[in-house]
Amino acid sequence: MSNIEEEFQEVLEERDGENHDLSQLLDQIKTEKAQKTEQQKLQREICQLQQQLESTNTALQDQVPWNDIQLVLDQAHAELVSATTRFWSTIDAFQNRRLASYLPGSGMIQAEWPDQGGAGTLGHDMLPSISQSNNDNVPLGTQHELPTTD
Repeated sequence: MSNIEEEFQEVLEERDGENHDLSQLLDQIKTEKAQKTEQQKLQREICQLQQQLESTNTALQDQVPWNDIQLVLDQAHAELVSATTRFWSTIDAFQNRRLASYLPGSGMIQAEWPDQGGAGTLGHDMLPSISQSNNDNVPLGTQHELPTTD
């Protein structure tokens, strides 16, 4: 039986070697499969990113560069400032013309102006006088008592 045992032992060792080789081969296949799956995933991501880039480029084709927009905006701003300045200058001129019409010698005679022929002087009798007797009757101000709070 020793021959049979030896042959059996050899067969078992041979089978263990084959199992070990098959196990290594299986591990290698699993690793390759995982690498291939990862590579396919990366290729899909690359494809999606390329599509996004193409759609972004297509969307940006219709847009104007900032340098061109800034130039137009600067020109429009300058024209707007100029128009605003002219507008307010015209308003000031109209107001000055209107206010000047109220001045003596402006060519417009107002009925309530007593004399438009030069500067007049006011005499001391033109001002109302307050006599000493009236000063006693005119209160200069009232003094109020402040309420006290307890």
